[in-house]
Amino acid sequence: MTNDYMDSMVNYLLNRRDFVSGQELAQVLNVSTKTIARAVKQANESAGDVTIIESQRGRGYRLNFQNYFSQRDNMRRPEGMGGITSAERRDEIIKRLLITSPQQYRMDDIWGKFYLSDSAIASDMRALRVMLDKFRLTLNRVGDRVWIEGTETDVRRAIAQLVKTDDVATDRFLQPNQTIKQRDASFVTMQLDLVERMMHADIPYPYSVNLFTHLYILIERFRNSVALSDGEFTEAMRSQMEEHPSIREVCEKVVENLSTYLGTTLPAVEVYFLYQYLTSSRIHHHNADSHEITDQVRVVTEFLIDKVIEDPEYRYINRQSLLISLSKHMKPLMNRLENNIKVNNALLEQIKLEYSHLFNAVTKATVQLSEHFHLATIDDEEIGFITVYFAQAVETSAAPLNVLLVCTTGLGTAQLLRSKIEKRLPSFHVVETLAARNLDSEIARYPHVDMVISTIRLPETVTKPTVVVSAMLTIEDQERLEEEADRVRQGAML
Repeated sequence: MTNDYMDSMVNYLLNRRDFVSGQELAQVLNVSTKTIARAVKQANESAGDVTIIESQRGRGYRLNFQNYFSQRDNMRRPEGMGGITSAERRDEIIKRLLITSPQQYRMDDIWGKFYLSDSAIASDMRALRVMLDKFRLTLNRVGDRVWIEGTETDVRRAIAQLVKTDDVATDRFLQPNQTIKQRDASFVTMQLDLVERMMHADIPYPYSVNLFTHLYILIERFRNSVALSDGEFTEAMRSQMEEHPSIREVCEKVVENLSTYLGTTLPAVEVYFLYQYLTSSRIHHHNADSHEITDQVRVVTEFLIDKVIEDPEYRYINRQSLLISLSKHMKPLMNRLENNIKVNNALLEQIKLEYSHLFNAVTKATVQLSEHFHLATIDDEEIGFITVYFAQAVETSAAPLNVLLVCTTGLGTAQLLRSKIEKRLPSFHVVETLAARNLDSEIARYPHVDMVISTIRLPETVTKPTVVVSAMLTIEDQERLEEEADRVRQGAML
């Protein structure tokens, strides 16, 4: 079993406190139970002398949380550089070259520790050039020297997409001096606190991590480069920042502090780079109106909700509350798409496992969204965050009540009424339409029905809660149906 499968299995068990059967794990991961058993063995062997996944005959498997968290890093990577894949190797190389661009390196300084053949190095070079080409950057080699060349703006775009937000936390940066590293991290944290104070707001995860990483990389680039390029600080950039002058002032102050800390004068374009990150972050303003939504964000969010609830499983979502919460996420998401800023979703694999059907529905909807509004492709990390909003809406929405419709014929009038109910009262699920004759025996066929809605008065032998309505379903009818539905739900909770 691949490491991806093993990680998926561990992520699934992270959400379960009790034992999970091998059959359930096999169904979730779409593999055999024998493969699950081998994966458990592999996970435990990779952790050394401790047991990560416990197993009991007849009960299944359970994650030992204490052992897992103490051995997590050992599980994810074998000892020695030979244990990493070619993709991981290239990922490490491109980050080093980008963060220090345009610094030149000897070939052996970059590839020597991997002990590769000349053909493998040539293959890496080809792959890296393909990755960099989309950012208009070039990977140059002259003799024994190699480096990345391009404008500062393009280098930053590449860093924003290729350097993940957890690289700082997992100690993958270049600064070897731990004292300097801790001092830099402490300074960046102080700047984030300053941003929140000046904006009278809180910056939640993962946006706070994104901002931290951006500022930390700026310091890292300064320390590892001869000088930062001035970049292209265009009039269009200046005009864009005029849309939010208060955010621009915050960015100017932070860049001023960075210049003082580093003992230099940073290029003016750094203000714009930081501005992009702040406007691409979800910010919780302390005194903001939670119901204030711009027309553009409303249209985009409503389109996304409409596409997701085309799936019958999600048709009963409370649209209004979802619109308010999701729209707060969609505005900075649209800015991130425009600015090519990526966020890392640490819970992505767990979200995919826990809400697999919903994740697929949201994925399909985001493809349509991007096409309709000409947006950049929305990646899985972003889709995971969106899925959580829909999942919360699903879990807080009341389950639909199962109802029967009764009229004198069971056909024409009831069908008209049914269409009105399905359109105006989505919290009702019409199970069947019935004729008045043989009513007791007909209703007995549906023991799990919650209510009966009828256009005629029914005999007392009908014990289910009943509401008599007009075939036109007036406003008064709808109010009485909602009141009866509330009573039924309250009774079910007793």
